Amino acid sequence: MQKTSILLETPRLISASEINPKNPLGFKKNADSDYTEIIFIEQGRGDFLFEENHFVGKTGDLIILNPLSDLEVKSCMDEPLNGISICFSNLHINGKQKGFLIESTDLPIINLQEEKREIHSYLKVILSEYYIKHAGYQDIISSILQTVVIKVTRLLKNVNHHPSLSSVCLEVKKYIEENFRQELTLNDLANLVYVSPYHLGHVFKEEVGLPPIQYMIQCRIEEAKRLLEHSDLSVREIASLIGYENANYFNLLFKKMTGSPPGKFRRMKV
Repeated sequence: MQKTSILLETPRLISASEINPKNPLGFKKNADSDYTEIIFIEQGRGDFLFEENHFVGKTGDLIILNPLSDLEVKSCMDEPLNGISICFSNLHINGKQKGFLIESTDLPIINLQEEKREIHSYLKVILSEYYIKHAGYQDIISSILQTVVIKVTRLLKNVNHHPSLSSVCLEVKKYIEENFRQELTLNDLANLVYVSPYHLGHVFKEEVGLPPIQYMIQCRIEEAKRLLEHSDLSVREIASLIGYENANYFNLLFKKMTGSPPGKFRRMKV
């Protein structure tokens, strides 16, 4: 069986650079028809505006700029952006318009998960080789750049993990899932993504199916169920661990959401 290549041509690196407060992203106008850019955020947060679409970029995110696209970036003052930018030409992916890595209708951001460390390591090698320029550095860069493009192409096939969720809701949903044990308010979550509490509450319920705080409660109860089934912690200890100092309130809430009080739920699962 004949195998079809992902890359129809060999991408050529134009430049690689560090992003930091001394070398910020600012406003990027990509006016060249043969110029693609990948930006990896190592640390920090930023407010991005792409063709009138707003999204938040944070640690571990990958930003992709196709040719002839503009991006306005405002780094967060207390969490300034740090990262790596690589610019390259001669990109031609099978089935895509030349120079295009991401569909022109998509937001140019990938929220990396388990792939984060691998992609980051590739980009660091490209940056190092570009700066130091030891013998054979062009060949190393070319090989790794091809690997990065192929890896990103694979990711993009699965990037619609949540095709119905906007970037704002994805950001808030992920933050809640990682921080539900803390006391979170709607204002806290809205400030996280630079929108009003009213707007966040409206779009989050519309897209996720629950208001943000109700989703946080759901995450807490799911964690409580897991701990009741798989640990020897007391109900009071579990309540405290997931954010409820008042064990009686936790008991009432757990029964309301599951149909059984915590103790009965544990006995049923043993």
